[in-house]
Amino acid sequence: MKCFRLHAALLSFGVVGSWNVAHAASHEFNIDSSSLPAALARYQQITGIGVAVPGGTAQGIHPHAVKGVMDDQAALRALLAGTSLSVSYFDRKGAVLSHTPAPGKSEATPHNNDVEANDVEKIFSYGHRMVKSEKRTSNIIVDSIAYDPFENLGGNSSIASSLILLPGVAAIYNGDEPRYVSLRGISPDLNHTTVDGLTLASIGETGSGTRRVNLQDTPVEMTSHTNIYKSFTAEQSGDAIGGVIDMIPMSAFDHKGRYAYFDGYGIDSLYAGSAGQNGLSGHSKHMGAGEKAVISDRFGKNKEFGIIISSRYQDRVTNQTGSVSDFQYYDTSGTATSEPTSPKWNHKLAPTNYTTSEYANSVTTLGGSGKLEWRPINTGITASILGWTYRRQENQVGDLNNYNFNSNYIANQTATSGTQNIYSIYSRRIQDTYSRSSNGLIGHLDWTHGKHNVVIRAGYTWEDYDNYQPLERMRTYPSKLYANYSGDPENGEMFRIDFLSNPNLVKNATWKSYQMQQQWRQSSESIPTVRADYNYNIAPGARGFGLAAGFEWREFNIQFNEQDKIWNNGANVTSDAMYSNYYPWRWSIPFVFMNVNGLTYDWSKLSQSAANAATSKYNSTMSDYRYREDVTDGYLSLHYALPKTVFIAGVRADNVNYTSWSPTSSNGIASSNFARRNGSYINPLPSFDIVHHFPMSINLHASYSRSIGRPTPSNIAQAEKMTCGSSDETSIATCTISMGNPNLRPRKAHNFDVALDKFFDHDNGVLSATFFSKIISDDIYNQTSIYSQDGEIYESTTPMNATSSILRGVEFSALDRSIAVLGQVFDLSVNATWMQGHMHYYENGVLMRTNHLIYQPDVLVNGAVTWHIPAIHGGLRATANYNGKFLTDLGTTPNDNTGQGDTFMLNMAFWHRVYKTVSFKYEVQNLTNTHFNNVTGSKLQYTDNTNYLGRGVYFHLIMDYN
Repeated sequence: MKCFRLHAALLSFGVVGSWNVAHAASHEFNIDSSSLPAALARYQQITGIGVAVPGGTAQGIHPHAVKGVMDDQAALRALLAGTSLSVSYFDRKGAVLSHTPAPGKSEATPHNNDVEANDVEKIFSYGHRMVKSEKRTSNIIVDSIAYDPFENLGGNSSIASSLILLPGVAAIYNGDEPRYVSLRGISPDLNHTTVDGLTLASIGETGSGTRRVNLQDTPVEMTSHTNIYKSFTAEQSGDAIGGVIDMIPMSAFDHKGRYAYFDGYGIDSLYAGSAGQNGLSGHSKHMGAGEKAVISDRFGKNKEFGIIISSRYQDRVTNQTGSVSDFQYYDTSGTATSEPTSPKWNHKLAPTNYTTSEYANSVTTLGGSGKLEWRPINTGITASILGWTYRRQENQVGDLNNYNFNSNYIANQTATSGTQNIYSIYSRRIQDTYSRSSNGLIGHLDWTHGKHNVVIRAGYTWEDYDNYQPLERMRTYPSKLYANYSGDPENGEMFRIDFLSNPNLVKNATWKSYQMQQQWRQSSESIPTVRADYNYNIAPGARGFGLAAGFEWREFNIQFNEQDKIWNNGANVTSDAMYSNYYPWRWSIPFVFMNVNGLTYDWSKLSQSAANAATSKYNSTMSDYRYREDVTDGYLSLHYALPKTVFIAGVRADNVNYTSWSPTSSNGIASSNFARRNGSYINPLPSFDIVHHFPMSINLHASYSRSIGRPTPSNIAQAEKMTCGSSDETSIATCTISMGNPNLRPRKAHNFDVALDKFFDHDNGVLSATFFSKIISDDIYNQTSIYSQDGEIYESTTPMNATSSILRGVEFSALDRSIAVLGQVFDLSVNATWMQGHMHYYENGVLMRTNHLIYQPDVLVNGAVTWHIPAIHGGLRATANYNGKFLTDLGTTPNDNTGQGDTFMLNMAFWHRVYKTVSFKYEVQNLTNTHFNNVTGSKLQYTDNTNYLGRGVYFHLIMDYN
């Protein structure tokens, strides 16, 4: 209901806001009159203020020389005196110039090879200028990316899809789109994600309460640009080890006046998979569609008010096929063994099962944002209110066939093939109908007077999750059915069944129901925040002593509720089996669908024993929890600036009090009484930074800081929950036990960073090299223990603190947004990151070592190139991302470790103007037809899962006005 009210308000009234900082600082200027690009680059170096120039006008204009101490805005106006340019907008971070020819003076026509990179998308040059300004003037190591609707690819065009073009950023995909990002090989849970500096709520993947923020549903059109801060000073939130992701809201003052942008598009997801063939009506493959729009204007006597509204809608099909083949080891006598370390291992692998899964998905996203701003002239005050609401709704049908092999039988075994006996076959249908909504309301007040600046922000962000998931399963036990298999998992080819000895044994099988169940999940999270910051004499170009001090309070609340209903096994459901002529991708056996619509299924015809009723109640109760966390932070940061060097030393005091409410049980019977546990910790987080400006536009950053990574709420609050009777017949455990750990300590990291940046091409280009090292104590991992008790085998999983982790790496990046070649202009960005890490932890009482951190690839390479084509008022853009394989979970032994295989994704787009305000844009997502693999093994050397989802083709009709 909260989401509905906010959504209605935004769409009806378009009320949105955010705040930039007006600034009237003074600096000593010494700028010659050689050329406007060189003069503006020098101006930005002195003041830290980026200047956006109308496309095609920077060349051929000769500015006035400016010398002496004066106000920043007065200096810019003096620089432009007598030219055809004037200042249409000015604040502390950026300025916009407009074209106003002087009487009797004509503007020089630029040469063909001097066309600016943003000639077509010139209305977005402000964001690009801000990105370069942030990099050049920041005392923190930062990488930024601007919002540009032509260059941001994909209908979803999310924050995640734009951030993966930056150095050190790895994508964690959902289908063909990134959902989360890891920074410098650190888990997404250890990033701190903010909007305008205030924490963004996130309830995790399935409402379970992880701290990772779903950036797939966070649209870029509500932002001007996004910064990733990779080194830390006391001014920043201290609960980040990977980095701080800060989304800077777009402002009506980013444009010189009224501005409108509309993008309507159609989508063809080329892969159909089982959609339309699974016997379930309403899920056939169909074309998708979407729209994105931004409207802004300024009003008032002195244009001191601004309003900006954005909206988006998308309906898309995302179908995919997944294949899984777990494997086992055999000794020289033909007996299965779990360890390849056995001296009798025959150095051959064999599959334990083969599974293919078909997903037919329909995803709908809808939302909008609004911002109302006030900037009274000559007051140093800016104020805004920003609000947004976005909803993602997904209807998913997942069908699965699983063939389990008899581990005691194998014949004709080679390193890549063999024959096995099929013990059982499962067919499953699972349906997900879920929605999640992300919402926020932020107020921002900023006052600047001389060298003093005060910023007060208050906000409330929340996210809700609602899911209904019916699950129907059936199984059969064929007699004397054999499968020939082949594959080479060590070289990326998972095992697959080639053919069955007698397919009629499947078609004539008797199927019985197995673990039919319904599940409802609801989760909500809210984060109210108040933050006040004061700084004195720390603006770019300041000299002498300065300081920053501030206070932040935020409260983190999450509540998770689950209800389960488990039905009896053994009902004859042979009539529900549908033998199709559909062959999944790279599978030689026709699919057997369980042709049931769980959303309308007559569950009452199934029976529920007392045992299943008790299990349903137990699972429903023991999955619930509540968690509250109060964070109170204060900081003091001292700055001292010499003409070429800035020293920053500070400390942040991070104080946390938390309370968890967890259900309890006795003798396997759940109680409605919740156990309440309280905890607290306080950490001083010191930091020290040096920034030195060398000649030839070279900057050196050196930084040391301490930061923390908080445990996820579910890791603390989850009750001990036992599940017996595994659905996985390959598991050796009779019962599995999962539990939280209320005694978990936050991770603590010592962060070391050294960065060298070289700016060139009038600040359009930058070369960077960064070394980073992180020494992490109390890292958190899931400890798995297997033990025997009373003749039963138990597998217990508990989050624990590791002994130590170390991560180090090097980032290289190159960027130039104005490469002129034969009259054409190219934008180019490319970066590569190399990382190395290890973690020490205990498993079954034994000290272990893994040579990777979780989510840490060895190598990342990202790149993008845009060819601007003035002749057609358009361009051609390609983006490429390579993620090396990375660890996702630790097994009971290193040989059971699992991870994500390496991926390479290539996307491409072309656009051109067909009328003065109308453009067409064409895109192909996943041009490389990438398959996503899961891997396992001590070195993640074996492929055991492959997902195929095809390409997506987009056609956009774009209209813009400025």
